[in-house]
Amino acid sequence: MVLFMTRFILTFAIALFFTNAPHAEPQWQSHESIYEAVKSYVAQNINTTTEYEINLVPLMDRVNLPLCLQPIQVSTPNLVKAGRTAINVRCNIGKTWAIFVSINVTPFEKIVVLTQPLQHGETITEHQVTLARRDVSSLHENYLTQLDAVLHKQVARNLATGTILMAKDLVEPKLVKRGERVVITAEKSGIGISMNGIAQSDGSRGQVIRVKNQNSERVINATVVNAGKVSVTQ
Repeated sequence: MVLFMTRFILTFAIALFFTNAPHAEPQWQSHESIYEAVKSYVAQNINTTTEYEINLVPLMDRVNLPLCLQPIQVSTPNLVKAGRTAINVRCNIGKTWAIFVSINVTPFEKIVVLTQPLQHGETITEHQVTLARRDVSSLHENYLTQLDAVLHKQVARNLATGTILMAKDLVEPKLVKRGERVVITAEKSGIGISMNGIAQSDGSRGQVIRVKNQNSERVINATVVNAGKVSVTQ
């Protein structure tokens, strides 16, 4: 009888232990692991060669996704571009799930910026410009990234300090003015010759203008090559 009671008590105790044992906590996919997967994907599938920053829209705290038993899959229909994009993240094994993570990609680049104000027609010097890191997502690639591209150009309007220089803000300086004496150079049969002329209009470097040859009185087309100098092709 004592042996039976002992076995009964032992069996009851074991049953009670398993009945009251705490249930295993479910395992969730951490939001941080999802963010890291998205950043890694973007780094390999972004359509830009410039520096950029990624800002993710955080998932809501109540979003609990079962832990994926394999690396989670990340995809987009096309290469990631600057601006807002929805990234597809999914788990294709076990308790499958799929969500979208919103990101905003901001591209940055060193571009030409004015360090002091300029007046219309003023010629740009190296002391008036610098390269500065700027968000270029809204500039539509009309900005300039080389200082040499703006030096010795004239500004087409009044510009304030800090202005991002665009190609439309610049004009080539007039190297030849109407009525000005110019030297006309030409090459014929491998022999270079020069003569004097009178410009019939203003002209910038590379521009074709009409020039009157003072020796022959003929008006010819010539290309502006420098201040007070034009050339013709024989």
